[in-house]
Amino acid sequence: MDLVIFILPALAAAAFLIVAFYFFVSRDTDQYRKRIDDRLKQLVQERGGASQREMQLLKEELLSTVPVFHRAMIRFEIFNRLQETLRQADLKITVYRFMSYSLIAGLLAGLMTFFFTGSLMAMFLVAIVVMIAPLLWVLNKRRRRFNTFLEQLPDALELMVRSLQAGHSFSSALQMVATEMPEPIAREFGKTYEEQNLGLNIKSALENMCERVPILDLKLCVTAVLIQREIGGNLSEVLRNISHTIRERFRIQGEIRVKSAQARLSGYIVSALPFFLFFWINLVNPDYMKSMYEHPLGFYILGGGMVAQVIGWLIIRKIVDIEV
Repeated sequence: MDLVIFILPALAAAAFLIVAFYFFVSRDTDQYRKRIDDRLKQLVQERGGASQREMQLLKEELLSTVPVFHRAMIRFEIFNRLQETLRQADLKITVYRFMSYSLIAGLLAGLMTFFFTGSLMAMFLVAIVVMIAPLLWVLNKRRRRFNTFLEQLPDALELMVRSLQAGHSFSSALQMVATEMPEPIAREFGKTYEEQNLGLNIKSALENMCERVPILDLKLCVTAVLIQREIGGNLSEVLRNISHTIRERFRIQGEIRVKSAQARLSGYIVSALPFFLFFWINLVNPDYMKSMYEHPLGFYILGGGMVAQVIGWLIIRKIVDIEV
């Protein structure tokens, strides 16, 4: 009990110190962003002006709006990859802020857990889960954005085909997709169009789009365009064939999902059944599970069971996830 009384104020003090440190180091970020905007405006005026979209492209490389943290974080590849993940998820937040919010949320959640349970193990487990949860949410948002992009890609290719057949240039076709199509494909094609307006060659601009949206179908389109620009040929016919291929793959994937629906539903039921029974038994007969909580190895057995259930669910998901 004395240990609990000592640790709790210490952890609370650490949490408040971390929050205070965060606000201290980020107090001048508004002035720093204003200086960046002024400097960029001065640079683009020298080249004849630039749009707001071009201005945003020049500022997306910052890992943190605090210069000292940006210089420290840019040396590590993991922060650069996290920045790319946040950008692919279309989140307007720096790596520094994302990590700060995650750490603070995990620390506060851990302190609250320790306050109500008095268990250091539970505190660390909750803190780790809360710190990882934002990253999992970002990855899920990134995956859904990629799926939406892939669904819009055939329509965008058809629009480019009609634009090319009408006599427009390839750059004009990119601009048409950026203005006529919905998000997120409009934004990515718009970035490509703006990058080549800033002086980047079309090959590098298309390759940058593949890095921002690492989808196999998009890489196929970009490769076809680059080959056509090297050896010539009917680009509109190539894009039409790629669009048809993508639509056919969607059709085959739909048929596979229909035929594997029973297996996927069985996997969900089998994975959820132990958790449902555990909570139901605790609700109707709490004394039945009391020995599990009181035994020293009870929590380890429960943890091992949960890990085994998650591994089993991942295996079932991998079996029914048939790629085309």
